[in-house]
Amino acid sequence: MQLFILRHGKAEPMLGNDAARSLTERGRKQVAQVCKKRSKELSAVHAIWASPFVRTQQTADIVSAHLGLPVVTEPLLIGDSNPQQLLDLLQEQDNFPILLVSHQPLVGSLLNGLCGSGNEYPMGTSSLACVSAEVWANGCAELDWLQHAE
Repeated sequence: MQLFILRHGKAEPMLGNDAARSLTERGRKQVAQVCKKRSKELSAVHAIWASPFVRTQQTADIVSAHLGLPVVTEPLLIGDSNPQQLLDLLQEQDNFPILLVSHQPLVGSLLNGLCGSGNEYPMGTSSLACVSAEVWANGCAELDWLQHAE
């Protein structure tokens, strides 16, 4: 099974409500570029899940436009969520590959935890990772690739 993990694009500076921050124009372009570079791989995605925050919804909408899939809002994808709760939810799914659109520190701890890699794989804004596993648990996945924004 494959899982795609996408960190939202570059967002506006924090001026108040973190959940309401929007993507910058540069952030939108970087997400679109990453989607274009990995369009062949992303074409296999069956579902897009995104955090309820504005910038992740906007990021997911860009991917959704490329793939023609709806975006499902998943509260467990907020950046400070417990990765184990998300892994438990993934264990219940059967519609892989799924694309998760989220924030730091969740995307980094999820990717590195699944791969048992400490902090080896950085997840900057607009970074997209693909991992494969038979079971969604820490140390049980292999990194297929990691695409960073330009």
